[in-house]
Amino acid sequence: MEPSLSDRTARASIWTVGSKLVSKAIDLVTLLCLARMLGPSDFGLVAMAMTSVFITEAIFELPVGAALIRVPELTKDMFDTALTLGILRGVSIAGLLCLLAYPLALFYQEPKLTALICVLSLAPVMRGLRSPRMILYTRRLDFRPDFVMDLSAKLTSLIVAAGAAWLTGSYWAIAAGTVAGPALTVSMSYVYSPQWPHLTLKELHRFAQMIGWNMVSQVLQALNWQLEKILLPRFVDLASFGHYSVSNDITGVPFQAIVQPLFRPFLVAFSHMNTTEKLGDAYLKASSAIVVLVAPVLLLISILSDVVVDVLLGPSWHNSAYLLRYLPLIAILSLPTIPIPSMAMVVNRMHFVTIKNMSDLASKAALVIVLGYAAGMQGIIVAQAIAATISLIVSMFIMRSMIDLTLLRQCKELARHLLPLALMSLFIIPAIYVRKYDLGFVRFTSLSCVMGALSIIAYLAGIFLTFKMSNATRSVEYDLIVRLFKHKFRPAV
Repeated sequence: MEPSLSDRTARASIWTVGSKLVSKAIDLVTLLCLARMLGPSDFGLVAMAMTSVFITEAIFELPVGAALIRVPELTKDMFDTALTLGILRGVSIAGLLCLLAYPLALFYQEPKLTALICVLSLAPVMRGLRSPRMILYTRRLDFRPDFVMDLSAKLTSLIVAAGAAWLTGSYWAIAAGTVAGPALTVSMSYVYSPQWPHLTLKELHRFAQMIGWNMVSQVLQALNWQLEKILLPRFVDLASFGHYSVSNDITGVPFQAIVQPLFRPFLVAFSHMNTTEKLGDAYLKASSAIVVLVAPVLLLISILSDVVVDVLLGPSWHNSAYLLRYLPLIAILSLPTIPIPSMAMVVNRMHFVTIKNMSDLASKAALVIVLGYAAGMQGIIVAQAIAATISLIVSMFIMRSMIDLTLLRQCKELARHLLPLALMSLFIIPAIYVRKYDLGFVRFTSLSCVMGALSIIAYLAGIFLTFKMSNATRSVEYDLIVRLFKHKFRPAV
């Protein structure tokens, strides 16, 4: 019997999340290796350069994959048009970044930025050249090739970056690893899905509408994402900016490992829903799954922030512990609204994503500029917390307008996660308190790990209590536990 859509989506999610988990684990190893061989100033310099790369890449973001998923019958002209758009995108990004490199170096008063930005511009060029025919695997919910490609690219980046850092001790090691991974990925994509280049824009009309709204929303989203990194170098020194950049990267690992891979499975699953009621149910289930999977990881990072810095990064990164305690807590506020872009693409209402991103940017820019100027790094943290709260509220109203999902249903779904997260977050207080005493490295690390383990137990206990109090027969937590353990306990059933 053919598996149901739910089972195929779950299986695809496991492959994509598994792929990203492995990839992000390798990224984390790369980060830790480089942190031991390079200093905060090196990371701060590369973060400055990458900020311009991220924003420019977002300006020219083309959702050709999402557009191809929606087309019932794919043709050669569609694939050729998609590849042509990718080539044009890459050339445009590289050209614009090279033009902006010198002015940005003057703006930040860092002459090294000019050459660094030009070299880093090769990474988005490589990403734009990926074979469009890889979408055939996505339409079949087969993400095994992506797993192999991501794993190979990350290992290549690790080897190149670590080797260059060991040989040179320079920030150029980070740049080398950043470019090497995408170069291997684009090569492998043509091994899996060969396509001879044929430049044409014959099927441009199939991409035009999504490109228009998506470009606006992606620009706004990128500015929201990188706003602190744009402004913070004007308020703090290069080393402090390096501390913030690395702490922010560690906080982003759960998002990149778990959340980003779910975009395509959610997009495919949502596209099979034919009523607003089913869309609402699917959105809430997807939102809950993200909170259940990611929120406890972020809380655990916050609880163990001192251990992460002392054990993994080293003594030169001691000032990152403060940032790593609060950034994950703020990130939790954004989890429930992550499926919004996927839903907007399915119902063809990308303007709602644009409205959300405009609102986010307006509130965040005002808060970051005022509080960042007044209080520096502490002001940036407070600004992020307030802006994330405003974004959550605005997003709930947007979902009500987009698919008639009532505020009451959304609030009930959020409330269901409060008790487990509250029980787990109680361990942040003793983690801060323990740090004040000189217990020695071994005792401090052991005690912190015990608190981390107890916080996980508290979270699971909170899930159990919430499940019992709600008298629910099925929930996202229930489904995840069943899928995780059904094979293990099958002989005993």
